[in-house]
Amino acid sequence: MSCFSIRRVCTRCKIAFNIKEINQRIDDIVKEKEKYQLLSMSISNTINHPQQRPETSSFVDVSKLCGRDKEKADILNYLWGGSGEVIPTISIVGMGGLGKTALAQLIYNDNEVKKHFDKVIWVCVSDLFDEKKVARAIIQGLEKLGDGAAYGLESNPLQFLLERISNSIQGMKYFLVLDDVWDGNKGERWEGLKTTFKFGAPGSRILVTTRDVIVAKMMGSSSSQIIFLEKLTDEQCWSVVKHIALEGRDDQNLEKIGREIAEKCKGLPLAAKTLGSLLKSKRSKREWQSVLNSEIWKLELAQQDIFAPLLLSYYDLSPPVKLCFMYCVLFPKDHDIFAHVLIPQWMAMGYLGSDGTADLESKGQEYFHILADRSFFQDVTLLNGKIYCCKMHDIVHDFAQYLAQNEFVTKEINSDHLTMDGSKNRHLTVMVDKRIPFPTFTSGAKKLRALITFTGEGALTYEALGSLFNHCRRLRVLIFGWPDGIDHYLCKEIPQGIGKLIHLRVLHLGSNEKLERLPEALCNLLNLEFLDLWCCANLKQLPDSIEKLINLRSLCTAGCSALTQYPKGVQKLTSLRNLTGLIARADRNDAKEFCLADLGNLKHLNVLHLKVVGNSIDMEQARKAQLQDIQRLSIFLAGSIQKADIIEALDPHQNIPHSRFSDTYWFFPSPPASS
Repeated sequence: MSCFSIRRVCTRCKIAFNIKEINQRIDDIVKEKEKYQLLSMSISNTINHPQQRPETSSFVDVSKLCGRDKEKADILNYLWGGSGEVIPTISIVGMGGLGKTALAQLIYNDNEVKKHFDKVIWVCVSDLFDEKKVARAIIQGLEKLGDGAAYGLESNPLQFLLERISNSIQGMKYFLVLDDVWDGNKGERWEGLKTTFKFGAPGSRILVTTRDVIVAKMMGSSSSQIIFLEKLTDEQCWSVVKHIALEGRDDQNLEKIGREIAEKCKGLPLAAKTLGSLLKSKRSKREWQSVLNSEIWKLELAQQDIFAPLLLSYYDLSPPVKLCFMYCVLFPKDHDIFAHVLIPQWMAMGYLGSDGTADLESKGQEYFHILADRSFFQDVTLLNGKIYCCKMHDIVHDFAQYLAQNEFVTKEINSDHLTMDGSKNRHLTVMVDKRIPFPTFTSGAKKLRALITFTGEGALTYEALGSLFNHCRRLRVLIFGWPDGIDHYLCKEIPQGIGKLIHLRVLHLGSNEKLERLPEALCNLLNLEFLDLWCCANLKQLPDSIEKLINLRSLCTAGCSALTQYPKGVQKLTSLRNLTGLIARADRNDAKEFCLADLGNLKHLNVLHLKVVGNSIDMEQARKAQLQDIQRLSIFLAGSIQKADIIEALDPHQNIPHSRFSDTYWFFPSPPASS
């Protein structure tokens, strides 16, 4: 009997159940493979030899250039029209993928439009309508506010925001674009905003894009002010496909097949753009014929007209890039996707490989470019030749969600006392409605690998965090809101239980004005690679044991205005590549405080945003900083030290691609102007 153990029997039963579950999943995958006639591919070879892409890419949305001349002319006629007291609203109406946003962008960016109006403002509304968010976006556009200043508007009531808008547009001829307006049932919530718009000068105009004619009428468009977008002709679709796929070449050998492929676009510019991007990487007639004859065209799918071209392009990606694409589902629709935010998450999930000698950030950028080249990303903004920011078309987002199913999920919480099982999910975004408590996680959430939260004020209590840390111990990515000023709030302290998340690689705690201190247990997260504390304005100090985070590659404390010093232990974090908001003492080599000389130990730094404190410089110590290999450098002088003195002391390489010295806060790279 001593050999008999109930616990062992239970454990074996559990293992048997897990094996059965895995076998069932494998069977399902095999059925899917047969259904879609997929071919086997060597994953290791794909990872070691990434897909080639053209060395240059313009990211031009050619759907703007084809087949919309009449609609553009009609809208411009409305804009130049009469100047009565009532400000007219013009609406572009059409199904998803027809190019409503592209046409609106074409109008918005027209030089004559910019000259005609005193102000032009672009606001993306999307299906998650929030009148305060729209009001803040209008103010940001009117007053040209940076993200930090716009973030300061979040605590203001709606009435204050509306009054600020009315004061800003008083007597001003403005042009306002409201892109992607959805729910026509929220007409009463639009009334306050619509009333505010009337304070503009005669000649002001509003342009709305929507899929629903009811929404257009709700926004105030008369029948004559509604532009219905029609599908493109097959000839126009071929023009789009040819422009992208052949890049100006005239290949008669491929034209006949190309025209047949263009017919499958069903008149949708997004489908033509996607197929053109796919065919660009295929040069032979046989490859084009394979696309034309694919079994995917025969599938019965929701929104099949657009999903089939997307599926063809998706299946042509390597397995790691497919995972990177599906992960983007965790971003809300119409959300800005920043490369420096997303790539660390791809790294944390292992999608970029685990070769210690590889430059994983560069591989992440390569994958970004592949997805942009294939038209999975749009509104791409480049910075120094690399993708800085982009978005996903809402239909592409729907497509990614269709593929991801329960693996990558967004859940909206709008009722109290909800428990979150999470047993079927590995990657989860939780969006908690305002004034709703954060849900309680159960033991089923132990399988979670990535968790992203958007919450209202007071939702994330100390107790809620404790429950999360207790049940979600396999997390690799944990993000409380995105680092762009969106609503999210934490408590003053974080429970010591965060030290249980020993697999964590990425932790975002940014934009939390309440946070005053970090627990020492955070330093038990030995696998942590990215720690973002951006704009935690009341954070007073970093943990004394921070030197234990030996795998940390990026640390951001920019905007932590209450932070007065860095602990000495930061000099031992020799894996650091990016250090933003570093505070270094210049006048002495302190035993507990980080000093300029300690920079010499951080030999892998590429990006450094440095605040120098002190009224004098210990030149001998400062020269030990060794900044010759820094690629991006910004320095803020907090004391009475002169710029010439700090340059002499640090002796940075004269050919640093991007450097700046300032007596006010300045962070590089600053976001480039959006198109």
